[in-house]
Amino acid sequence: MANRVTVWWQGEEYDAVRKDGGEAGPGPGPVWQLLHDGAPLTSFAAEPGEPAGSVKDKILGWLEANQSRPAMDVGRQ
Repeated sequence: MANRVTVWWQGEEYDAVRKDGGEAGPGPGPVWQLLHDGAPLTSFAAEPGEPAGSVKDKILGWLEANQSRPAMDVGRQ
């Protein structure tokens, strides 16, 4: 299981960092936090033992679905 996953999309680098327990903050439990240039864009639930390939698929799906959002709006849920 990875704790960090890097994806390149449209020439840009995106990182997902796994946050567990208390460091994930109040909420549903462990999450993957998606970052671009160090700034958080979104987060999604982390599954136990989730392979890096599955995380990359989630990231790419989110990026594809949100590519039309204005840059200033990304990160707002």
